[in-house]
Amino acid sequence: MRDSILTGLKWSQARLVGSYWVRFSMRSGGGIMALLTFLITGLTVASVFVSPIEAIVDQSNSLGHTAEEAVEQVDQLARSDQFVDVMEWVTGSDTAEAEYLLRTQPALLSAIFVILLICFPYVTCIGAFNQTSSDIRSKGLRYLLLRTERPNVFLGRFLGTVAFVAISIVMVIALITAYIGFKFGLYPASPLVGWAAQGALAMFLLSLPYIAMCSWISGLLDTAFGSLASNLMLVGFPLILIKTADATLPADLEWMTRILPWGWKTDLLSGDPATRALACGMMLAFTTGFLFLGLRSFRKRDL
Repeated sequence: MRDSILTGLKWSQARLVGSYWVRFSMRSGGGIMALLTFLITGLTVASVFVSPIEAIVDQSNSLGHTAEEAVEQVDQLARSDQFVDVMEWVTGSDTAEAEYLLRTQPALLSAIFVILLICFPYVTCIGAFNQTSSDIRSKGLRYLLLRTERPNVFLGRFLGTVAFVAISIVMVIALITAYIGFKFGLYPASPLVGWAAQGALAMFLLSLPYIAMCSWISGLLDTAFGSLASNLMLVGFPLILIKTADATLPADLEWMTRILPWGWKTDLLSGDPATRALACGMMLAFTTGFLFLGLRSFRKRDL
């Protein structure tokens, strides 16, 4: 089965298709809108946490405190037991993990990362939904297939989208980290940059299965809007069903989120290397599964 699905695959051609696709995505109107969506989402989430701190700093002189003292008090509050309980509830993890996020690592970045991990599956779909659907509708892929094989087109578009999303994530995290570092001077540079890199990696790994899912659905449908709607529904609808069943039935069904990439997202920030490695492996496993389904359907469909 593997040989039949990958018949004609040449990585040099797939890379060529991917490099063209990422350049096209950065220039096209849809790609620019997707990039703006990444930036707006990241900066909006960051502003939810940063704006109150800025307001406290601005009022510090009138309250008889220096700006440095005000920022330090805010950081101590973020590391308090009350916020540890909140982080434990939001992430669904234990106390040790919540303390790791708020007390061992820069607390402000941890809070931003946790919310971004909730948002990024949806944002990723906005950036990845139209890999092949529009070209299937316009019959444009027929001209490309005169020069290469279907697996090269499918995997090349996937790799190009992965590169586009990676660039977007790095831009968002770099802007947020630089602003926090220069504006507040709350954390030493080395821990701040190191934790920012791990957060960016976590968001990138979480995005991989959703990009692969978009590759699959985009290859099935010949309308861009249908692909976007279907992908967003596949992200949200199973979660709604699981959360509703967990809230209404006596049995604890929270474990069912583990059958989705969503259920492993906070483990990507875990302080336990084994837990983090398992979450990374699951992201790659989900990605491989969606790519298999996508390649199988793309190979058979009429283009």
